[in-house]
Amino acid sequence: MRIRVLLVDDAHVGIKPESETLLDMGKRAKLSFREWAGVMVSLGMGLMGAWVIVMAVLDPEPYSKVASTIAAGVVLVGAGGFAAIRILTHHKPPKVKVSPLGFEIAWD
Repeated sequence: MRIRVLLVDDAHVGIKPESETLLDMGKRAKLSFREWAGVMVSLGMGLMGAWVIVMAVLDPEPYSKVASTIAAGVVLVGAGGFAAIRILTHHKPPKVKVSPLGFEIAWD
């Protein structure tokens, strides 16, 4: 399933998501080494949470253990994603709106 996303470049960095990768966009936005490291740690935390959820579902343990492990995985995914957004936006959360064109994400 593909969902259309509208990216508003309100910082006027000049990013082009249709032809650039996230690495290219980060270079153009001149992210510091510290910001890159923080994003990588945050995304790693989110991926670890997703892995924990998959392993909990596949493990034949009692439901009480599976439910708590899935909850822990959801917390890791949410916290990792939120931390990555905070780092990439310099601690300013984005405004996300859903429109007929798709998702509109803006940092005003």
